[in-house]
Amino acid sequence: MSATIHSTTSTPSVRNKLPGRLLRAAAAIGMGLACGANALAQDYPAKQVIVVVPFAPGGTVDNVARQVQEELSARLKQTVIVENRGGAGGTIGTGTVAKAQPDGYRVGMVFDSYATEAHIYPSLAYSPSKDLTGVSYMVRSPMVLVVPASSAYKTLQDYINASKTPDTVSYASVGAGSSNHLAAELFHETAGTSALHTPYKGGGPAMTDLMGAHVDSMIASLPLVLPHVQAGKLRALGVTSKTRAAQLPDVPAIADTFKDFEIYSWVGMIAPAQTPAAVLKRLSDDVNATLKTPAIAARLNEGGFEVVAGGPDQMNALINSESERWGRLIADKKIGQQ
Repeated sequence: MSATIHSTTSTPSVRNKLPGRLLRAAAAIGMGLACGANALAQDYPAKQVIVVVPFAPGGTVDNVARQVQEELSARLKQTVIVENRGGAGGTIGTGTVAKAQPDGYRVGMVFDSYATEAHIYPSLAYSPSKDLTGVSYMVRSPMVLVVPASSAYKTLQDYINASKTPDTVSYASVGAGSSNHLAAELFHETAGTSALHTPYKGGGPAMTDLMGAHVDSMIASLPLVLPHVQAGKLRALGVTSKTRAAQLPDVPAIADTFKDFEIYSWVGMIAPAQTPAAVLKRLSDDVNATLKTPAIAARLNEGGFEVVAGGPDQMNALINSESERWGRLIADKKIGQQ
């Protein structure tokens, strides 16, 4: 009896102590992790920072990376290395960032196509929404509908009229599911017209064939086509910003013909998802301060870019909205790569 009484009276005491012990242990672990993260953030950066550009040298993303590299290095007080890891539409290089340690020492710079990767590549080895997070919404630029200088299409309306007849007009892209492929599809859907898609393996071959009039048109980012328009090798028919671009003041906005038509090409920075918030903030603050440096901002603007300098929340919101917008078009048009 006494043993039974001892057992029943002592059990609540043990039960009451266990939750407190567990809570104190959990609090200690949490405090330890927080202290570790804070120490990492305070020390950051203690070594060189690698910025992965998941495309070959010379492209739009690489251009922006090279523009900010030196000044960003000075602000971080560490060497900043730009590492080109091209292939598979940018997913190979981005995959190395997704699998990197979440400490801010290996980050990536991505193009607008990043927001559509999960829709285009069904067997993607990482999840952009779960394995990666935004650091900075860096720059954006309108896209431009261009034709060869020798083209019979002198105006946007000329192009639209010709595209009303099926299989008459062709357009180039840098590959199925690329941003200029999607932009062209959205344009023709909006205009109620059609054109033949001619995919190329990169912007270089596409531009070469376009200027040689082997393909009729292309919708591409302003920085990519601006030098060729200025050199008289291409004719710009319309820009995808709501108003005219300062760099091409004589070219109408497509929105003048189709209300609210608006597309921007953009470049941003990403990092592994579990990177401490303080590290993301330090990196974002220095990237954005670099972008706002007058000399750098002026060079980017001359090249067709608009400096946005948005933080992690803005970058993540952009990715989510772009993914939703283009995901609908990709599904409707059955665009994808196996």
